[in-house]
Amino acid sequence: MAKRLPDPIKRREILYGKDTPPEVLVEYGHLYLEEGRWNDAVEFFGRAKYREGLMQLKEIALREGDFFLLYQIGEFLGEEFPPEVWKELGHRAMEVGKYHFARKAFGQAADAEGLRMAQERIAEVEGRYEAKG
Repeated sequence: MAKRLPDPIKRREILYGKDTPPEVLVEYGHLYLEEGRWNDAVEFFGRAKYREGLMQLKEIALREGDFFLLYQIGEFLGEEFPPEVWKELGHRAMEVGKYHFARKAFGQAADAEGLRMAQERIAEVEGRYEAKG
């Protein structure tokens, strides 16, 4: 029988239990990944120090323009991503309408032009929202 996602209490026990073997963490990480629950998957892969899973999530973060997912992956890997990676994420975030994520990514990359572009788009969108209210 295939494993199912645990309830929140069991999840906490598995994730933070001192005796949970890395293989179990990786297995649950894959289950969360299959369900599209990337923020849960990154925690399981990170605690297991499972680089392959973290790199798979890195590609998802870049594809989705997800700043926080990429940032968390970097923390688990103990690596700082180069500016080019953050710029790539910033541009993708702009394409999918995640302007706040884009602003953060361009800030990480120290990309003044990208940062300006994201801030202008945020101001435009928020101005439109306020005008409707």
